[in-house]
Amino acid sequence: MAISLFFEVKVPAEVKAAERELSKAALLGLGGRNAKKAVNLVFTGGPGIKALNRRFLGKDRLTDVIAFNFPPSPVPGADWGEIYVCVPVAARQARAMGHSLLTELLVLAAHGALHLSGMDDSTPAKRRAMNLKTASLLRKL
Repeated sequence: MAISLFFEVKVPAEVKAAERELSKAALLGLGGRNAKKAVNLVFTGGPGIKALNRRFLGKDRLTDVIAFNFPPSPVPGADWGEIYVCVPVAARQARAMGHSLLTELLVLAAHGALHLSGMDDSTPAKRRAMNLKTASLLRKL
């Protein structure tokens, strides 16, 4: 399994230094059944995430994370996908939750990976289940 990190926006040094933990959060979210999955984890800004949300999901607003599965893979026998995390939205959410930006980015990396693994948060019950799974995964870090 391969996780590649990309930073389209400037992030604090502590976030940049935690690339291994960010990758591991995404790996945990992908789980064993996606052992051949290659994923790009992209940290972007407000305009970038808003453009993706508008173009692919038809929503003209900011969001914290968007995940895309992209079959077929450029690597034979492997699936691949991308997780986009909006750093400014993550920073606001971190302040509201009373934890660090790094903690919020770990949450969103795992959350996005759970989407790639097939989880859905389109209803309150599904969102609750996904949030519980995310918390469970992050306790393993």
